[in-house]
Amino acid sequence: MLFAALFLVAVHLGRLSVVDGAGPAVVWPAAGVAAAWFSVQRATSTRWSDRWLDVLLITAVTVAVNAATGAGAVLVVGFVVANLLQAELFAALRRRWFTPSVALLGTRQLAVLLAATTAACAVGTAVGTVVVALDGSPPDWTSVAIWFTRNWAGILLVTPVLLRLVLRVPVRWPVGTAATAELTAALAVSVLAYVGVFWAVDGLPLAFLPLAATIWLALRFDTTIVVVAGLVVATTTVLGTLAGHGPFAAVPDDLTRILVVQVHVGFLAALGLALAVGRDERASLVARLSAASAEAQAARAEAEHRERFAEAVLAGVGTGIVVSDPQGRLVTFNDTARAWHGLDADADLDPVQHAGTYHLFAADGSTPLTHAEIPLVRTLHEGRVSAAEMVIARPGRPPVPVVCSGRTVVGADGEVLGAVVAMHDLTDTRAREADLAAANARLAAHVAQVERLAAASRAVLTAEDPRRAVVAAAVEIAGAEAAYLLQPDGQGRLVSTSTTGLPEDLVLSLDLDGPTTLVVGSYLDGEALFVPDVATHPRADPRLIEVCGTVSGAWQPVVDAGGQVVGVLGIIWREPVAVLEPTTAAVLQGLAAEAAHAFARADLLARLARDAQHDALTGLVNRRRWDALARREIRRAGRHRTPLTFALLDLDHFKLFNDTRGHLAGDELLRGFSLAAGAQLRELDTLSRWGGEEFALLLPGCTAADAVDVVDRIRAVVPEGQTCTAGICEWLPGTEAAEVMAAADRALYRGKEVRDTTVVGSVLDVPAPAAGVPER
Repeated sequence: MLFAALFLVAVHLGRLSVVDGAGPAVVWPAAGVAAAWFSVQRATSTRWSDRWLDVLLITAVTVAVNAATGAGAVLVVGFVVANLLQAELFAALRRRWFTPSVALLGTRQLAVLLAATTAACAVGTAVGTVVVALDGSPPDWTSVAIWFTRNWAGILLVTPVLLRLVLRVPVRWPVGTAATAELTAALAVSVLAYVGVFWAVDGLPLAFLPLAATIWLALRFDTTIVVVAGLVVATTTVLGTLAGHGPFAAVPDDLTRILVVQVHVGFLAALGLALAVGRDERASLVARLSAASAEAQAARAEAEHRERFAEAVLAGVGTGIVVSDPQGRLVTFNDTARAWHGLDADADLDPVQHAGTYHLFAADGSTPLTHAEIPLVRTLHEGRVSAAEMVIARPGRPPVPVVCSGRTVVGADGEVLGAVVAMHDLTDTRAREADLAAANARLAAHVAQVERLAAASRAVLTAEDPRRAVVAAAVEIAGAEAAYLLQPDGQGRLVSTSTTGLPEDLVLSLDLDGPTTLVVGSYLDGEALFVPDVATHPRADPRLIEVCGTVSGAWQPVVDAGGQVVGVLGIIWREPVAVLEPTTAAVLQGLAAEAAHAFARADLLARLARDAQHDALTGLVNRRRWDALARREIRRAGRHRTPLTFALLDLDHFKLFNDTRGHLAGDELLRGFSLAAGAQLRELDTLSRWGGEEFALLLPGCTAADAVDVVDRIRAVVPEGQTCTAGICEWLPGTEAAEVMAAADRALYRGKEVRDTTVVGSVLDVPAPAAGVPER
């Protein structure tokens, strides 16, 4: 009954569009409703009662509406016959040419729709033309064309909409804000285009402008949206034209105008459908291809899974499996066989070369097998082999004694397809013997490590530089490539005091207050560390890794007798070391303990040596050390022919200062003067406490005139408001240090006559006043 109601409305609307109440109707949506009606009903019901009911309903509606609108009896009957034949033929052709339960999904079905529509409309038009002629109004070609195009456009516009609604084809609405906005924009453009063409610029030939909106919708959105939009566009076009607006209103002849309108809406409907279903067809094809690809991938994955499973089964057994073809060429090794031989099966290798290539020996492990003795060859010749022993003896690897059993593989027709040989390992007993030998070897290694520790301890205790001896011993004990010793510098840092296997000028320095790296952590915690893969450790220091080339590393704290950590010994391997043997770790710990004693002894000796060469009060070199340095500088000046100047400085009125302020103040004056004078000197200059309040100064590379400037700077910074007097003498080739110092002493004596001055003397005893200072 729903279709009957729709047909009634459609017929009524069609009759309302009749021009001047007597001409042909501008639109005939009833053709589309009837085509959809009969298509659905004929596909869902085969009972003749239902078919006759459809015929009666269409007849009743056609008669009632046409009679009500003034149509004559002949015309009414003709219209009934034309509508029924047109709808029946369309439904029959559609049912014959493609599945009735499927909505419009592709270009082939669109072609079927167009063909069925054309054929049905041609029959309906022919019947209608005859009826009109019988009624006494012979139609011209324009009326015939109008009848055909209005029905053709009605089916193309209405039938797809109804079929998609009845068959409940899902609508693919835009997903996402952007797509929804695009649909809204497309619809808005369509509305604006038609409003502009039919009302805003009324009368101009701009009917082509809405075409862009139709193409936009058809290429981008669901077919249901496209056909509904097409129906709305056609309705708008017809209404605008009937109201006398739009580009078609300018056509003066009514029939021609109607024909143009029908052709326009029919063309837009066909274009929209063609673009939309073409897009749907491509999308469907892509989906099918994707599904086919997914199925192929699943099948391939299943095949790969089965292959991996078979390989895993072969790989998981501890028996070596060897497969050959009938000619003895190798086809397959499983993992066990591949591991024993060290090679994979080589199908291109001549079977005669198997014994040599795969290291096959007789049971004694030393006699190479001949080609005929190989168990695989025997299997192919004899059909079956068992208890055949041989040894796989790869160079540099332990020999693998195996016992072989094999048989040929025969096809259903009796043809030999190849051979399979299983190799069972016979090394259990020999492995136990190997374990015993390994234990003896470890014991020997332990003894060797202990001996190395003893030798290292002797070397460390007797070495002039025990720190260098410790890092060298650590490298030898651990079999490492490099080592370093880091000790605190008293300023919150660990600095390298000795290295080996690293650049000689490299100085390592780590902040104890910085990140707790492996090195810093070992020092702070007092715990030994070993890291097989330093680069992946979260506490590794990337800078040390890069500088030292560390791959594996060990860090051993150096702890003194009082339990104080005095350093950390770092050992570097540049090749991976998986495990640090316990004996090696114990020996390194013993070496670190010996190192702590050696460092304490060496530091004590260094302090004693330093005290023997330095003044206890000022820290300056003493007279003995100064004499040695003076001789060395004279030799250097003679070699390089560079100037060298000696100076003696004496604090003025020191005895009076001592008597007035006390000896402690005098000591403080001497220390203060030493610091103030040292700040005015270069690193290569030497200041020595010569005795009492006298100081000797050695100035390499300075002439007497240069020395005057230096000495005057020193005189200017004497603390406590005191002054000093200086005597200067430049060394001359061929003179000794004692002669130069004697000349400087004479100059000092002359200067003391006036005090607070600088006097330049000469080994030739030629007096010369200091530059800028008047002789007194």
